[in-house]
Amino acid sequence: MLTDRGILIFAQHDDQGIVEVIDDADTRSLYFGTRARQSSMSLRDPIALTLGYTRSMLAALLFRPEPRRVLMIGLGGGSLARFLLHHYPVLEIDCVESRTSVVELARRYFGLPQDARMTIHIGDGTQYVKNCRDRSYDLILIDAFDSSGVHPSVCEKEFHAACHRILGSGGVLSMNLWATPNASLKTVLGNLERGFAGQVLRLPVEQRANLIALGLEQSYTRHELKALREPARKLEQRLALNLPKQLRSLIHYNSALMRRFLDLRSA
Repeated sequence: MLTDRGILIFAQHDDQGIVEVIDDADTRSLYFGTRARQSSMSLRDPIALTLGYTRSMLAALLFRPEPRRVLMIGLGGGSLARFLLHHYPVLEIDCVESRTSVVELARRYFGLPQDARMTIHIGDGTQYVKNCRDRSYDLILIDAFDSSGVHPSVCEKEFHAACHRILGSGGVLSMNLWATPNASLKTVLGNLERGFAGQVLRLPVEQRANLIALGLEQSYTRHELKALREPARKLEQRLALNLPKQLRSLIHYNSALMRRFLDLRSA
């Protein structure tokens, strides 16, 4: 069926609302009953990250370029999972998704592979993190949205403190944020900063309302971020992600925070 967003190829209601899959030219997208795209995939190049916010979320790789264990809260169409599984052969992923229908659609319409390196848990991501006692992660990627925006369960300071607890040495949390009535950016960022002892960098997504928040297991000064330029170039060549540009944006938008880190070390 033709709509103003493209060709509707699948739609259903589950216990959390509407789920739709729509094709528009070369792009297939997942919607949760609103005009906001939850996930998108190029039909010509399924591995590529189509949406800018997903590329920005992987700025976390600047700090942890060779992750071995990743936790994902929210699956969507599985674009981040496909990308990481493709580029990191020894990577292991735990993914927590609350909607069985989303997992089924990711497999059926978005080419999410059946891969022994990825375990999908159906349930509440916040409870998974709080109950996690036997493992740690190099990266935690949070993209937990419903039809209203960022899911409230991933906005509480207790959740962010629990995420900090299960990060390994040098680990990074990367969270996709968007101002919504149920979860203001100021509130969520404040809770995230409390959970990470203030060690949070902000990365606005170019030409979008999204903001990526990076919770760090350690602090970085401006000089230390600049030292990541050469590793960023090497990652760009390998992954086809513009990580040097992401690094420049991180330095630009977080200069005051990095000065504070430097002052604290000098005190």
